[in-house]
Amino acid sequence: MNRNGKAGWGCLIFLLICVLVAVGLSVHPISLRFIGNQFRHEDRVSPSDALYIPRFEEDRNGELYVDAFREYWAGSGRVIYMEDDKLFGVSILESVHRMARTRGIKEAVVKKMDIEGEGSLGVQKAKRRFAAMGYKSVVVLVPEYASRRFHILFGKTTGDGKTVFLIKPVTVSYYKRDRWWKDAQSRIILLGEMFRLGSVCVDQFKYGETKG
Repeated sequence: MNRNGKAGWGCLIFLLICVLVAVGLSVHPISLRFIGNQFRHEDRVSPSDALYIPRFEEDRNGELYVDAFREYWAGSGRVIYMEDDKLFGVSILESVHRMARTRGIKEAVVKKMDIEGEGSLGVQKAKRRFAAMGYKSVVVLVPEYASRRFHILFGKTTGDGKTVFLIKPVTVSYYKRDRWWKDAQSRIILLGEMFRLGSVCVDQFKYGETKG
């Protein structure tokens, strides 16, 4: 079994630990905070070729894009790619372009990446797209509660090892990591993330990239 097969076992163990802790110690705030922290993963971000922002419908105030602008000015990426969508019939890309202009960033810096498919399928397509464009490293910005899942989905590199993906967790106002169990929206978000992460881990455990 190769590295991805081992990642599947790691995912399974991780999920079992979460279940055991949740069942046995869920009444204790320290344990609940520990559970919330397990969904956060952060790579050490270094100057890269591009920044990438997957679409999160719950990010209604565009906090991921604002953080991407900060990373751009900090030199973490030379171009920003984002998944587009329509909100009330208006392209989100247009809104992000307006946000960029107010921060002194040219429209040409923010580009749309069309990705058909969700979850693992969408990530695999994005990885191939970046590899095909010749990028050596890409910083992926996601809400902190989804950063563990995207770390598993993107891995460190593409299958051919040409593109390194670094996960940058973004602290968002609509999710309260340190007291998620007390906030209704945060509870819903984390429960949904548990389901998505569980699905990813099951897929990794069952299939990975093993041969035969």
